[in-house]
Amino acid sequence: MNIVFQSPWLLTLSPLVVLPWISQFLTERLASWNQLVIRSNNSRVLDLLLRLTGSVAFLSLLLALAGPEQIERKLQRIGTGAHIVFVLDRSASMDETFGGWMAGDDEKSKGAVAQELLSSFIDERPHDMFAVTAFSTQPIFVTPLTENKIITKAAINTMLSPGLAFTNVPKGLAMGLSLFRDQPVTGSRVIVLVSDGAASLDHRAQRVLREWFERYQVRLYWFFLRTENGMGITTVPNSPREDNPRVMPERYLDMFFRTLSTPYQAFEIDTPESLQEAIEQLDELENKPLLYQEIIPRSDLSDIFYLIALFCVFLLTIVKALEAK
Repeated sequence: MNIVFQSPWLLTLSPLVVLPWISQFLTERLASWNQLVIRSNNSRVLDLLLRLTGSVAFLSLLLALAGPEQIERKLQRIGTGAHIVFVLDRSASMDETFGGWMAGDDEKSKGAVAQELLSSFIDERPHDMFAVTAFSTQPIFVTPLTENKIITKAAINTMLSPGLAFTNVPKGLAMGLSLFRDQPVTGSRVIVLVSDGAASLDHRAQRVLREWFERYQVRLYWFFLRTENGMGITTVPNSPREDNPRVMPERYLDMFFRTLSTPYQAFEIDTPESLQEAIEQLDELENKPLLYQEIIPRSDLSDIFYLIALFCVFLLTIVKALEAK
């Protein structure tokens, strides 16, 4: 049971539980001749039960005063889910709506829509572990992989704060991948990249990302929050001059992702409804067996022993009240 006591010194008084066995509970009555006393096995059993009840009452009260607690436990469980790292774009463009203008009272920004839907997604995934990183010009560590949904949702809420500067996807992905470094592989590993833009990758960044995706066995999903009527990740330019990583970084980032040895899927999203559909697809795709730990918090057991002691004292009180005068 892994029980500990706040005041274990009180347990040294436990030998006092023998008091009911050396004292008389019911009133003794004198008889002029032993033969006048009726021999009764029921009386002997009742006397034994009363003494035992007194000992249990005393011991229960003693244990309750000692402050028994069951320490925190971790149990291995098998459920369905994944270890998911959200890599969030915190560039200034995320403050705009899908229509391409600054958000107002009548329409939410891309970041606000993503925050609301991702929070709902987290609520619906009871066994997943989540982590959050962000990026603009530089990567931003937010939370490690954790089972605490409150912390994760608070991290997702940072998307409601004003955006920062530019979009540096490679550094954000590298930080997200690094969170799997010391984690055992107990289920599916996923990175969800939420961004409305991209940046060109040099050869060193491509080599590092390719190596880490393979080493840590991570699946990649890209939620590309495209501005309405903007160029998509699969848009083919009209002029060959425009077909290069500087002019069309999203297209070339998608092409790089498709060369990874791990599974990859991109979603082009230009409305809140399409983002909802993409999250629902992610929920269906990443719903595989997962080994996880369930934490049973520390619990106070004093009330249980107080109730046992109260019940025993109540029984003794009733018997004493029914005693013949």
